[in-house]
Amino acid sequence: MQDKSAAPRGDWVPLAPAKLVVDNEGARQSTSDDWPFLYASGRLIPDLTVRSIILLGVLGLGLVYLFKPKGAWRPNNRMFFLGAAFMLLETKAVVQMALLFGSTWLVNSAVFFTALVLILAANLYVIKVPSTRLVLHYAGLLVLLAVSVLVPLDTFLSGGIVWRYVIPCALALGPMFFAGVIFARSFRDEANPDQAFGSNIAGSVIGGLAESCSTLLGFRYLLIVAIGFYLLSAWAPARKA
Repeated sequence: MQDKSAAPRGDWVPLAPAKLVVDNEGARQSTSDDWPFLYASGRLIPDLTVRSIILLGVLGLGLVYLFKPKGAWRPNNRMFFLGAAFMLLETKAVVQMALLFGSTWLVNSAVFFTALVLILAANLYVIKVPSTRLVLHYAGLLVLLAVSVLVPLDTFLSGGIVWRYVIPCALALGPMFFAGVIFARSFRDEANPDQAFGSNIAGSVIGGLAESCSTLLGFRYLLIVAIGFYLLSAWAPARKA
């Protein structure tokens, strides 16, 4: 082993354990299940993330515009906001199920499988019930989302099987059924299904980028953004065939 005393000093700096310097003016944000971001110094969206959002957003929407159908094309606002909101629902469901059952590939696979089953059930429901009223399903969707925002997940960490697993699973996955019904019912009556689907994909890109708001709001209050998207989709007029 080389003798350290014989090494030239120059620009050499002795190795030592790293120290975390905390600004006295503001305490560092403590991590939690809702806000597990060790790399962030507080509730904010890092500058690098903001630049990435802008870059990926421009590229994503540019690709959608590049491959849009020829001729007149108008974005479908309702389908756009539905796509953006659903991405946030998936994010919240994955996080909530990971907290309940563990963050493993099996849990994530089960969440996505359940989401696909619920979407299939929503489509079958729209087929069997042609006179589906969107007002009722919007109401059910917003009520479940509001409960998920108001009731912290820590409430369900003790108790029986129903209280600890069934209810939080219903709150996390239940909104997907209502969202699927709203999407299927809206898509069925669209005058231009290709443009509606393209707008939905574009909205999914924005929804995926909006997931970065979790470093600012936390995963629990990320659903407020989803609620805003769904309210915008309800307000946007549908273009019927």
